[in-house]
Amino acid sequence: MKQSRFFYGWIIVGVGLVVWILEPGMYVSFGIFFKPVSAEMGWSRAMVAGASSLTMIMIGILAPFSGALSDRYGPGRLVMASGVLTGLAYALLSRTEALWQFYAFYILVGVGMGICFAPVAATIVRWFEKNRGLALGLATAGAGIGGMVFPPLTHQLISMWGWRSTYLFLGISMGAVVLAVGTLMRSSPQEMGLLPYGAKEAQPEVGVGRSPAGNPGLGTGLSLRQAVGKAAFWIVFLGSTAAVFSFSLVNVHLVPYATDRGITPATAALAMAMLGFGNSLGRLGLGALSDRTGRKRMFFTVLAVSGIAMFSLIIAREGWAFYLFALVFGLACGGAHTNWMALPGELFGLKSIGALTGLIMTGSTLGGAVGSFLAGYIFDVTGSYSAAFSTGALLLLIAAGTAFFLLRIPQKGTHLYESQPTGKAQGRA
Repeated sequence: MKQSRFFYGWIIVGVGLVVWILEPGMYVSFGIFFKPVSAEMGWSRAMVAGASSLTMIMIGILAPFSGALSDRYGPGRLVMASGVLTGLAYALLSRTEALWQFYAFYILVGVGMGICFAPVAATIVRWFEKNRGLALGLATAGAGIGGMVFPPLTHQLISMWGWRSTYLFLGISMGAVVLAVGTLMRSSPQEMGLLPYGAKEAQPEVGVGRSPAGNPGLGTGLSLRQAVGKAAFWIVFLGSTAAVFSFSLVNVHLVPYATDRGITPATAALAMAMLGFGNSLGRLGLGALSDRTGRKRMFFTVLAVSGIAMFSLIIAREGWAFYLFALVFGLACGGAHTNWMALPGELFGLKSIGALTGLIMTGSTLGGAVGSFLAGYIFDVTGSYSAAFSTGALLLLIAAGTAFFLLRIPQKGTHLYESQPTGKAQGRA
């Protein structure tokens, strides 16, 4: 194995950054399209929010399969396919004439996103042994950057062109760029004769062979079945689900909620940009900080902070209060996202990291699907978002309480996935 002066893993991080800027950035603009689409088509809020939920459901269904396929065949083709499918879906949304079409095209968005995120995250984990939190933070910070850029941009484009032309323009542009960067993906450093960043010797390949596609062995650890038998897995699963449930709820309904309270659409769009800024800062800054303080401690902290912040949204009345909420909540949810992506590799090893990441992503995205639809339904029934925001806050605090038990696991955590000769894992979690 060799280590070149420039480490190719940073190219992998760059691909992840571009993917997370464009695909989640475009998706996070759903709230900007919300009222224009609803007004022209005459659909209720629950009906419009249902499209976002279907997207999240598709991401959740496909995530574990895409992770497993990435483990076996590599992530590059999946990223390129994602660009084609998402770009096509948004272009088709410009032609929407009926609710079933709106839902069908957002399902296609979910297919495109669902085959992409778990493979990219798992691939970054493989490329980095040292500074894993920083690498994941740099890549996934793209979602926050996209969240800063796309809502104001989308608001401006809709003001000039209308929502249909905006869907068409952004869909074609995003799809072409994701397709292009997907050609740069590589499955693992071993594929290029390199070591993971920070590794001092070749990684053992116990229990892992060579896939039919020729991918090298990708590390030791628990199998998927062994990992899901650990309590630690379900704690991470719950925390990620709670975080995405609440973030999706806020992402889809913050603009309608703010404008209902008398906040101007431009101010509400800026609050969405602040949410994106906080999310980006949390993913990058708190991801890097967790390399020093420990991911389990950081995971507990950000879940607790996001839960407290969510309660504050119920009493927000002024523009500054929405800005402050968006910044703090985005920061905490961004930190939660980076940490739950890094924790499976730390707790269970790299043997099944793609499948593990995908399975946890299934829970989180299905949580997001429920969150966005539930908030719309609650508003349609009660005329208020208060019960929806309270539900999100309580779920986050419950998840924080369970995450506290992760602190009992020694920081290195290797005892969770070291295997005996028989292949059975030692230790409990």
